[in-house]
Amino acid sequence: MANEKDMELLTKINKGKWLYIAAVALAVVFILTRIDMLAVSAALLFMVGVVAESIQSAKEKGLKHELKEIVVAIAVALAVLFAASIIFGTSSPFNAVVSCSMLNTLQRGDVVFLQNAPVSTQEVTLTKEQFSTLIANGEEHYICGKCLDENLFVRPCSIDPKTGQEALGQVLQYKCSVCDVKLAGQDGQAICTEGVTIGGKYIDATNRSSDIVVYRPKRDDLFAAIGDIIHRAVVRISVDNETYYMIKGDNNPMFDVQAYDTSLTRTNSLANSSQVLGKSWFTLPFLGYVKLVGSGQIAQPAGCDMLLGLPVKQK
Repeated sequence: MANEKDMELLTKINKGKWLYIAAVALAVVFILTRIDMLAVSAALLFMVGVVAESIQSAKEKGLKHELKEIVVAIAVALAVLFAASIIFGTSSPFNAVVSCSMLNTLQRGDVVFLQNAPVSTQEVTLTKEQFSTLIANGEEHYICGKCLDENLFVRPCSIDPKTGQEALGQVLQYKCSVCDVKLAGQDGQAICTEGVTIGGKYIDATNRSSDIVVYRPKRDDLFAAIGDIIHRAVVRISVDNETYYMIKGDNNPMFDVQAYDTSLTRTNSLANSSQVLGKSWFTLPFLGYVKLVGSGQIAQPAGCDMLLGLPVKQK
């Protein structure tokens, strides 16, 4: 049969480890060029190599022996995961970057290793009354858009999505600006959130000194369909014994809580400390593509052709 012949050819090729060699070669070229398809191809070759090696081993040593080795390998992997969870104090000791929202700090396909440690970021303290006012008004969900000034010139402004009108919060106010962007290699500009004032304290959203964290969105959040999010914790909001984070992707023009679906009805809530799985302490490139290929996330997601720059200085 044709399939049997194909598998025989595959196992012969794999005897010389050519599939692994080709995978490594493609991985090296990917690291130099950052072309996604090279990484996907390398991950596929690696996975095919593993399958071919298993088939070859089953023929030579028997299916029972090969199944035993697979079970042992799975057991070792689970043991390593369990040990890493204990050592680093988090149920998710590593995670793969699946989008381009953290360019150029993190690349799609990077693996981020996490630790359960205090998150280093800027901090604001609010009273219960201030926080209740912020949430009741939905001030964290105001977006940056376009408004007309008295001379009918377009300017960036803060907008309440519920009314579609320009609005500034009582407790939280966004500083909306115009940022330089590169879109598909072309220079351009886009409305962006430059910073935020909370309880009278201004926080620069372009500051890259805060820790990168992985958090799990709430079930009803817009980002819940994506899974765990790897973004930067720009500011921590302390309210009595509660802690919340305003989180943003370095390559996103807005905070996560400013993101809406197309109908402007679904967004993301402020992440509390229990949603944070850990902070990044070490990153390995490329390895995350094995997960992307295995989970079917091969196609390049939206936003990978854009690179966000700094806010344009106002004249």
